Amino acid sequence: MRKIIQKHIKENIKEYIIFALIFIIGLFIGTMVLNNSDNAQKVEISNYLTNFSSNLKEQNNINYTKMFFGLIAKDIKLLILMTFLSVSIIGIPALYFNVGYKGFNIGYTISALNATFGFAKGLTYSLSLLFLSKMIEIPTIFFLSISGIKMYKTIIKDRSKDNIKYAVTRFIINLVIALALLVISALIETYLSSNLFLIIVKNF
Repeated sequence: MRKIIQKHIKENIKEYIIFALIFIIGLFIGTMVLNNSDNAQKVEISNYLTNFSSNLKEQNNINYTKMFFGLIAKDIKLLILMTFLSVSIIGIPALYFNVGYKGFNIGYTISALNATFGFAKGLTYSLSLLFLSKMIEIPTIFFLSISGIKMYKTIIKDRSKDNIKYAVTRFIINLVIALALLVISALIETYLSSNLFLIIVKNF
């Protein structure tokens, strides 16, 4: 399994670097947008996060089932969207945009937490809430985006029935792998990250 992963990364290293750079740019833009927002917007975000934190401190339990299935529903919608984007040349740029938008959201969230609670506390909140699950989710999105682009290029290169069947079958297998990884990410976010965040909020 390890050799298969290493081979896949080696064969697609350029694409992974491109997606990583796009993600980092999105992260940076998200940070800049929040930092350059007007005071009224910052106050609104700060009040929301402060109230959210206060409510969590008073909360005694988490609805794990609702949270888990909510995350799974979101992931399934994302996979369906990425599948449709992968079958047309118009959709390919949208795959890059999706990665950048993910980076933007994370950068914006981290900056909002830092602005509201201060650097040390905000960074601790960010790491507990985002780090573990996003370590799986983001590379999975890279993986599926690259798989979608490869499927499109393979079909365009040779439109024979057998080649199309091969390309689609390979993409479906990768889609199943991506879904399994996102389920793991959802489990981590539901049962580990949420409890870790809750403990930190109540004690930090």
